[in-house]
Amino acid sequence: MTRTIFLILLSLAGIRVPLAVAQETLNLSLQDAKIIALENNRDIQIEKQTFKIAHGDIMTQQGIFNPILNLSSSFTDAQDPTASTFIASGAINEKEFNAQSSINGTLPTGTFYNLLNFSLTRTTTDSPIEVLSPNWFTTLGFTVGQELLRNFGLDVNLTPITVAKRSSEISAKELETTISDTFLNIEINYWLVIAARENLKNQKTALELAKDLQRRNEIQVEVGVLPPVSVTEAKSEVAARQVDVINAENTLRATEDALKNTLAIPLTQQIYLTDKPTDVFKSFNESEVLKEALERRPEIIQANLDVKNKETQKKFFSNQRLPSLSIQGTINLQGLGGGENPNRLVFGDSTPQPISELFDDSYRDSFRNLFNAEFPTWQILGVFSFPIFNWAARGNYVKASADLDRSVIGYKKVTDDVTLDVRNAIREIENNLKSIEAAKTSVDLSEEVVGNQGERLKVGIGTTRDVIEAQRDLVDARTQLIRAIADYNVALARLERAKGTIIEASGVEIKE
Repeated sequence: MTRTIFLILLSLAGIRVPLAVAQETLNLSLQDAKIIALENNRDIQIEKQTFKIAHGDIMTQQGIFNPILNLSSSFTDAQDPTASTFIASGAINEKEFNAQSSINGTLPTGTFYNLLNFSLTRTTTDSPIEVLSPNWFTTLGFTVGQELLRNFGLDVNLTPITVAKRSSEISAKELETTISDTFLNIEINYWLVIAARENLKNQKTALELAKDLQRRNEIQVEVGVLPPVSVTEAKSEVAARQVDVINAENTLRATEDALKNTLAIPLTQQIYLTDKPTDVFKSFNESEVLKEALERRPEIIQANLDVKNKETQKKFFSNQRLPSLSIQGTINLQGLGGGENPNRLVFGDSTPQPISELFDDSYRDSFRNLFNAEFPTWQILGVFSFPIFNWAARGNYVKASADLDRSVIGYKKVTDDVTLDVRNAIREIENNLKSIEAAKTSVDLSEEVVGNQGERLKVGIGTTRDVIEAQRDLVDARTQLIRAIADYNVALARLERAKGTIIEASGVEIKE
């Protein structure tokens, strides 16, 4: 199966990725932030490269069945000593050129072969006992064998490729998991920034309320309605609210930096988030959500693929415990030709025997002998081997069995974790909805109390402390509402992550 690196396609047409360098303040929607993360986030970039590595491993494993072409040649110039009575000089001068070629390899069935095992040798010599010089000698061989026990069959021999392909799929799911986690982190940081920004507005409003109370108290102290301590109390509250504003500003900057870090954009880049959080009520059927999560979560698919890999490896190591038994057949063809050796030994004045016409036409006879199969040799060979005790194969099988059991347990654990994630996410949504309703009620009541306490202070039956306490309660109620709404939006994102649909829900499609 041909596979390409993941193409991350945006299903929302017309979206353009904002460039951080194009403007002083970068306006970011939640969708824009996710698009930037797909390009910039370091974790996603690392997993993309990991996927490429896994894809390359498939090609590496497929290479074990590639035919191998072998070519070699050599030239030898030798002077060999000899004590033959026919060679008075005591030396034989010989020059030899040799060329060889062959194609060998294995097939997924356990078949091995060595085809076109061709050899050509040209020899010239001054040895008088050699009839031909130059001598052309050719051979052509074919060997085919088959493993019958160990390494027999497609399942066993394709194990490395099968495991590599599944590992590539696992790597793809790891990339999907990383994208999902990144999207969840973006949503968490995005809504935290929104909450921090709203909280800063709330704290500034509280500061203005405190300053307004200080001004009104100063006027009432001047006309004798309130004692001087009322101004002191109001000033203390202003100072406290100023500290709260400073803290809120620091929180906003910290949450913005966390979001920028996830997006891998400069921390000095000014950003403004444009999306508004929702407080619209949503309900979910736990059993339906859980069913979808068990089908869609990349971690479950990844764990299932790992179990299948371990099963394949266990079958492989089970086969490796068998003896090695193979049968092979070989046929060799030979050819000989050349010219008469001018140093050929002749006894007395007799005429030397003529060279057979099968060999006297130089290299042409050699190739004719070869291709006409005039001198064939064939062989059938059986080979059996088995290591005594066979500890290595038995040990590998034990490890593979334990590895499979561990993988199955891991799959069950992932399933349990996904179930817990779904339950927690739904429970968090329900709790946050209740918190929003309670916080809204608290804000409404606190606003009413602030108004009442202000009126009581005007007519002299209330105290500055009562107004301050009421304002503090209002600020706290608004803070709780801001936090509850942000938590609700984060909880919705956590549920999408728990279901394994956060990528799809973000308008992003991953294709192979």
